[in-house]
Amino acid sequence: MDYIPPIRNFENIQFGEFRKTFDIKYNNVHDELTDCYYNKKPYKTYGILNKKTFDKLHALIFLQRDVDFHQENLKQLSKDRIPEEQYNDIKDIDGNVIGKKDQEALSKISTLKTDGIELEV
Repeated sequence: MDYIPPIRNFENIQFGEFRKTFDIKYNNVHDELTDCYYNKKPYKTYGILNKKTFDKLHALIFLQRDVDFHQENLKQLSKDRIPEEQYNDIKDIDGNVIGKKDQEALSKISTLKTDGIELEV
């Protein structure tokens, strides 16, 4: 079964212009991981993936993306920068900021690292 990466649409999506260039490396790593898992090919140093390892690596890609998205956004000129409250604030039911998405992602990445799950994106 050949894995065929999806055609990704960056039109009319949140932060589409920024994501057209930013998402490429994460999509490529995701597609490679998915291809290896479904086609029973070795993935990097992990070998043939079981479901549990695939799920952890899959999560790690998107957690790292959240951290890197925030860091790259902060590097933008202020006129081009996406307001943090639009993507990074975690709010309670009343709209109060109760956390930051990038900080929660870093915590989860640390836990995955403790479990031996690391990946260079």
